[in-house]
Order: sequence, then structure tokens, then C-alpha cells
Amino acid sequence: MRATVIHGPRDIRLEDVPDPEIRRPTDAIVRVVASCVCGSDLWPYRGVTDTTEPHRIGHEFVGVVEDLGAEVSSLKVGDFVIAPFALSDNTCVHCLRGVHTSCERGAWWGGEDEHDLPIDGGQGEAVRVPMADGTLVATPEMPDDASIPARSLRRDVHRTPRGALCGSPSRRDRGGGRRRRRGSVRRPGCGPVGRRAGHCHVAPR
Repeated sequence: MRATVIHGPRDIRLEDVPDPEIRRPTDAIVRVVASCVCGSDLWPYRGVTDTTEPHRIGHEFVGVVEDLGAEVSSLKVGDFVIAPFALSDNTCVHCLRGVHTSCERGAWWGGEDEHDLPIDGGQGEAVRVPMADGTLVATPEMPDDASIPARSLRRDVHRTPRGALCGSPSRRDRGGGRRRRRGSVRRPGCGPVGRRAGHCHVAPR
């Protein structure tokens, strides 16, 4: 199959790579239907973060489940799934509080999983997804081509502003960390994340 591989600053190549395989019983194989370039992908591309060796890149994708490990219970072959920003088990204390990027077993696309196995990047024809039950979100139906871009926005754009608002100092008391009923948040941009932030309403606890 083909996938993008970053070799260094401003050096991303479309290359032939091995097809993904089930490596752990909690894995899934997803055929990628759509993938995007995130601002986070631009950090290594611009050289802000180092690329010490060539590796797969990309983390925002949606697709169809093609194979499952023996222990995956919440998905089935043929499901249309949304892959979020990071991998998580959805069972640790951080995941249960909605902070999946701080998962105790978490990992990043294009990195390595907890067993030191390489994780595919999202900009390829197929991806091995570790901790598939906790990471992937299946949609109730198979979307048509016209609605796939909207599904794609649910990967990161919907979650980023909500997480930012929940964690904003203006939404929290200085002492116990509880969110205030009132507060102000500065929104510096009006791209997809900024526009979504304008629609977020964080209910006080």
C-alpha cells in the first residue's frame, strides 16, 4: 500500500509501505476513506520538532474496519469509524474524565504503542489501530460521500475547543479547580477550531 512518510523538515514522501497486520488481540485494521493535514503535522514539517528517522505521519482519518483482533468487542468488520487525535484505552482515570490525550496507556499515531510496536500514521491507505475498543468511534450508519467531510471534523475539531474551554483558567476557580459559572475566553482565530469554540457551551458542575 502507499502512505506518507516524513524524512525531515519539508521532506514528506508518498512511499510504498507494508500492509498493516493484526499484531495484538486488541488491534483493528482500518481502510482509510479520508485523511487530513492537521496543524500538528506542520510542526515536524517546519522543523519545530525533530524528525530523527523516517516515519509515518498523520493522525486525522476516518475509515472502514477491515479486520479485528480476537479481544475487540465494541466494533465489527464493516463499521465506519472515526479516529481521534490520540490512542487511548477509554478506561483509565484520565479517559473517564474526558482527557483521553492523557491516557495512562496512550500513544500517538506514527509513534510506538505500549508494546514498543510501531503505530501507523493516518495518511495512508490503511492503518493498524492499537486499543481499538478505546480509540475508535463507530458511527451508527455508513455515511455517503457528501457527508464524510462533516464526519472528518469530529476527529479533532470538535474535541479541541471543548477541551480548551474546560481547561481554561477563566473557567476554573483558583482553589479547588471547579469550573466557574461565568467567565471569558479569548478566541484568537476563526478557523474550524475557533468557529467551533464559539458554539461550545460548558455546563457548570
